[in-house]
Amino acid sequence: MLNESTLKNIATQLYDLAEGVQRTVIEASHQLSIPFAAIHEENRATLKKNLETLCTAKGRYIYRFSVAQEVSEQLHKAFFEAKAAKKNNRAYCRVNEASSLLYVGSSSSLHSRIQQHLGFGNRGTYAMQLSHWLPAVEGELSIEAWHFGPAVDGAVLQAIEDGLWAINKPMFGRQGAR
Repeated sequence: MLNESTLKNIATQLYDLAEGVQRTVIEASHQLSIPFAAIHEENRATLKKNLETLCTAKGRYIYRFSVAQEVSEQLHKAFFEAKAAKKNNRAYCRVNEASSLLYVGSSSSLHSRIQQHLGFGNRGTYAMQLSHWLPAVEGELSIEAWHFGPAVDGAVLQAIEDGLWAINKPMFGRQGAR
């Protein structure tokens, strides 16, 4: 039943969650820039080797992908067309409004998740699948990742991811847990 007491209980839970977010410590942060040309299929081996240097610690990560604002409309159009055509029979993530922030997510297997977004993973995994639709434009993909220790509660991590998503309004994906 939804009543005043229930609403107060919900408010208390949200307050506790907010306090957990404020107390959270980011153990490490990482950044990598990848030229668009390196994402295409003929460059996979070199790119995969470079990715090994990003986020080697085990644990949970929140990450985001971004590009320069001037290419965001072109990327939006190319992705929309690839998704509509089901290009290469890939599972493309949700498309939102054009933005220089492409995606915000979290993973305990960051290396694998980045490869999925680049289009090097299983075709049935919902991801950006960049290598399958990225047009031949100049630019680079920036990846930022933040590492959190195992003591960080999953609900707190989800609240941080959701907050980052709400602030950034990325072009792809959706807010909230799967």
